[in-house]
Amino acid sequence: MYTHLLSSVFEDWVEGLSGPGLVDYALLCRAEMLAPRAAESACIALAAEITYDRALIKLCASQHIEVNVMGFAQPWHERVRLEHDLALAGIDLAALARASSSA
Repeated sequence: MYTHLLSSVFEDWVEGLSGPGLVDYALLCRAEMLAPRAAESACIALAAEITYDRALIKLCASQHIEVNVMGFAQPWHERVRLEHDLALAGIDLAALARASSSA
């Protein structure tokens, strides 16, 4: 079901986002997904995950990293894999997030 939801959101993607703007957007989405959500609904948490995964997929595609939405049958594992592949390509989202939070 998650993969179906994720697949459906690509129709709303703004194609003009690329380069550093796409990295910045992915970082914002990642921070939103990882933010504590104790008082919020499950729908809001799910929306944050889908938004980040969509940005992550677009960022990976821009770096020619192979992505298949079906990999998101286990979203956490696929995020780890894609973030690792991005880091190998020179875009370490975790390190960039730490650097921006300490600045």
